[in-house]
Amino acid sequence: MVTNSDGLYAKARTLFEDSNNNSYFVLLSRTNHAYSRIENAFNNPFKILLLTGVPGTGKSYVLKRFYDDHIDRYTMFLYPNATFNSERLFEIYEKIFGARPVAKDLESLLVAYRASAAKPIYILLDEAQLYGEDRLEWIRMLSNEGLFRFVIVVHRVSHEDILAKEHFKTRTFENIEFTNVDLDEVKRFVETKLLLAELSDFYDKFKRSSFERVYRITRGNLRDLNRLLHRMFDLLDEMERTKPEKLPKWFNNRIIEMAALELGLLDG
Repeated sequence: MVTNSDGLYAKARTLFEDSNNNSYFVLLSRTNHAYSRIENAFNNPFKILLLTGVPGTGKSYVLKRFYDDHIDRYTMFLYPNATFNSERLFEIYEKIFGARPVAKDLESLLVAYRASAAKPIYILLDEAQLYGEDRLEWIRMLSNEGLFRFVIVVHRVSHEDILAKEHFKTRTFENIEFTNVDLDEVKRFVETKLLLAELSDFYDKFKRSSFERVYRITRGNLRDLNRLLHRMFDLLDEMERTKPEKLPKWFNNRIIEMAALELGLLDG
């Protein structure tokens, strides 16, 4: 049974930190479907595989999870912060073959790769919307080599996104679209995280109306859901330490809305 003296609200708060390294990762039905489609794509030759959707729909989570699960099976390199450039190709070569390539420029480097690489090299790129036109064209050229296969995450922030660019119109094996989750998946997301951390009693403190309020506020966006639950448990932790007699028996809409207002998810 959860007791108010164990600092468990602080523990619950850590479950909802917005980090790709969060050990309490949850694959929901939609993200699990996307994960399976990535696996299927790796069983076929492709040049560029796009993962698209608005920010907060789980693309980076799934990419990192796939990388961690398959790093021993494929030759893969993950670049989460738009840092892929020609120097990275030199570093990749050295990591694979154990020596710095004898090459002065990109063309001689590619010659070295052609002579040495027997299997495809998978390069996973997050935040690809931050790459400029020149870098995107360079990635397209590399994909044509046949040695490099790219999985590219694009956070859609406008109607004019990477899908409209000439570089990628005919070169994708598949475009995997990520969307917000529904109410049932919001409940499963919260329940699974709390169960993994052995805090199932906290799930019982949510009434259906509370989950419905959480869903309306976040619109099923996983990043906003994490932020909201993180701040809610932060408020409960503060209350536990300073005014434990004020702790609510149920996680009512008032505490949820307080957290949402502080985060700017609700208008005051």
